[in-house]
Amino acid sequence: MTGRPRNGGARGKADLHLHSLYSDGTASVGELLDWVETRTDLDLIAITDHERIDGALRARELHAAGGYHFELVIGEEVTTRRGHLLALFVEKRIPSLRPLAETVERIHEAGGLAIAAHPMAPLTPSIGERSLRSLHRDANHARHLDAIEAINPSVAGRARHEARLRLNAQHLGLPEIGASDAHVLEGIGTGWTWFSGTTGADFRAALASGTTQPAGAHWSTWHNVDVYRRQLVAKARHLRHTLRPTGEWR
Repeated sequence: MTGRPRNGGARGKADLHLHSLYSDGTASVGELLDWVETRTDLDLIAITDHERIDGALRARELHAAGGYHFELVIGEEVTTRRGHLLALFVEKRIPSLRPLAETVERIHEAGGLAIAAHPMAPLTPSIGERSLRSLHRDANHARHLDAIEAINPSVAGRARHEARLRLNAQHLGLPEIGASDAHVLEGIGTGWTWFSGTTGADFRAALASGTTQPAGAHWSTWHNVDVYRRQLVAKARHLRHTLRPTGEWR
């Protein structure tokens, strides 16, 4: 996909942290793609389910056949021993529960980008300040993060938001992104990244040059509670549909 940004402005919009029913989201990948097409002005998205990329790969098949006006990136939210890490532009699963520096290096070996998801958040597994500083000082540049998620609208992202921005401004100096961490359709695009261009290649170039700009607004407490409720309902419904009457898995 090339051309002018869908929002009609000078810069494109990316939301590179989305979840589907393949992990703890509430929508199928098909529903997610259709929502992005009809209800947002995003130019670039990534499906980043926890510990798996099969949902994103399935989404790519649907995307290729669907005539959508935005670009799709394959991604994964990887649980490291120090917290969650976004692996973007990868074609294979990155092993979970490995040391943080090793995981960053594996992502880079796979040709991907390693971005700290909701860093320093106390409410979900997140990379803490000490680990962020340690990676920054590592002499092996293959173990350096490519960016941090500076804006994440969820309750996890709201916690320590100012401390996260201050640490990056004063010590880390990493490119920043905004992303929704959406688990429900209405959350998609509530956090996003401005970048020059509209494609995945354009985004990578903007990140490399440090010209991305995070944007978005934090969700209300009520919205966060409602998201958790809907996650439980969706997962229970999905489990009922994937169990045979005999109790065996499909």
